[in-house]
Amino acid sequence: MKLLCIGDSLTFGYETAVSKKWTSLLEIELNIDVINFGINGDTTSGMLSRFMAAIREFKPTHCLIFGGTNDLWFGLNDEFIISNVYAMCKQASYFNVMPLVGIPTPCYNHNELNVIGENYSERIKKFQELLIQFCSTKEIKCINFNEGIDKDFFMEDGMHYNEKGHVFMMNLVREKWHGLF
Repeated sequence: MKLLCIGDSLTFGYETAVSKKWTSLLEIELNIDVINFGINGDTTSGMLSRFMAAIREFKPTHCLIFGGTNDLWFGLNDEFIISNVYAMCKQASYFNVMPLVGIPTPCYNHNELNVIGENYSERIKKFQELLIQFCSTKEIKCINFNEGIDKDFFMEDGMHYNEKGHVFMMNLVREKWHGLF
């Protein structure tokens, strides 16, 4: 079994030592290969553009698609973001890779505005709901990373995980993993 995690800084593990990233911790806990294919600052368009190469190179059995927060930061609409996520799910299925969608975590900086002046925290909340609904409608398995998440799991920026947050993320995936597959 091999899990490809594709995403942005929340997957990559912004400013976190490799050994303390949730993907590295998960690899040890599940005793499977976990490939961290996150890039700081990436959007779902960037993820989609490199997705097929990753599938061909790493030959995973499963993939976790976990992105969208940077798209929301740039003011992109929900339908566009979801269409990119769906395209990755369809491509994964075509290559017999089981897709799993990660529902983005919140932003605890409630006063931050995105580049088009929207409340960033509220945009993420709206997107989370739409993505959960979309996954349910399309019968795509997902992990809601908001279940039990707490402000104490984030760095001062309110967006990226601290060490405690990485442990939380790993534990949530580990707990859900066996029930999903």
